[in-house]
Amino acid sequence: MKILQIIPTYKPAYIYGGTVFCVSLLCESLVKAKHEVKMLTTTANGKEELNVQPGVLQNVDGVQVVYYPRWTKDHSQFSPGLLAAVWRDCKKYDTVHIHSWWNLSVMFSVLICWLRGVRPILSPHGMLSDFSFNKSHGGIKNIFHKYIGSFLLRQTHMHLTSVAEQKQLGGINEDNFVLPNFIETADNPELQKKENDIFTLIFLSRIHPKKNIEGLIDALAIIDFNIKLQIVGPGEKEYIEELKKRAEEKNVAKNIEWLGELHGDIKFQHLAAADIFVLTSHNENFALVVTEALSAGTPVLVSENVGLANYVKENDLGWLCSTEADNIAQAIKSAYTEKEKRAAIRKKAPAKIQHDFSPKVLSDRYTQQYNRLKKHA
Repeated sequence: MKILQIIPTYKPAYIYGGTVFCVSLLCESLVKAKHEVKMLTTTANGKEELNVQPGVLQNVDGVQVVYYPRWTKDHSQFSPGLLAAVWRDCKKYDTVHIHSWWNLSVMFSVLICWLRGVRPILSPHGMLSDFSFNKSHGGIKNIFHKYIGSFLLRQTHMHLTSVAEQKQLGGINEDNFVLPNFIETADNPELQKKENDIFTLIFLSRIHPKKNIEGLIDALAIIDFNIKLQIVGPGEKEYIEELKKRAEEKNVAKNIEWLGELHGDIKFQHLAAADIFVLTSHNENFALVVTEALSAGTPVLVSENVGLANYVKENDLGWLCSTEADNIAQAIKSAYTEKEKRAAIRKKAPAKIQHDFSPKVLSDRYTQQYNRLKKHA
């Protein structure tokens, strides 16, 4: 099958978080399954540009990728070169799969597909949540959505990564299906099994207001036992400084380690070494890192707004909380005292994740959807 993938930001632009990881894993798995995959993207890398040759087809871990220059920066990523390629190529492929939303290159790509008589698959990756609508430029987004965006969305087959994200969609587009993201898993979940002298939490994600690190910092100030929080991930320097100032004001700066970005084996070593992984976000459509932590045998503590919260609850893989500091602190205390539950999760979680998120199984399921929708395009 010939599959055209479109996303405004692609590896190695890891500053944009989990979507870049999961989309690249999807593409690489499809290539391994002998499909012909081409990725159209931009040179976006935060305020900078990727050090790649623009406009030239190149092999990136087996995937044929073309990076196009952008005329505008984050988060509009307007790229005439990319859009011209979409116009030229979209009818040549069996399936067109577009990722993200609230982005000029993405919205115009959907429009171009409609004008060319192609009905693409669209994965918004959480961009249609209430949080996304209201947090940044909410008024403009709502006006655009009312008069233009909702029409464009209805011209697509929509792919959601969790039932929670599907519920957030409301009635925007009934032509939708749910499939989980591809994930990266720990090669060796036996890395660390002993308890730490100091109860250690790890947050590993993009450092962004959506993640509610403020609530986590405030929760530390409430806890009455020795605790350490490791914060791992990229983020805007100004925002990180705000968080550090908040930690100083709450007198918990001494309890926090800022480790920057970690990838590959080092990332999984830190996940495995922690007592629990924490993600108390205001909104997450899926949360790739939750599955990564569990694959390393680390129990998780997540807010009810995380897309995988029901999965965690149904399989007894951790603890749920609200986004309020008091409730977060109470959940951390429960995780601290329930040693037998933590041990049980460490034992069962890696195999559970390997079974439920097998790349081969997911690749087959995505291919089935591509084939089904190709007939109804």
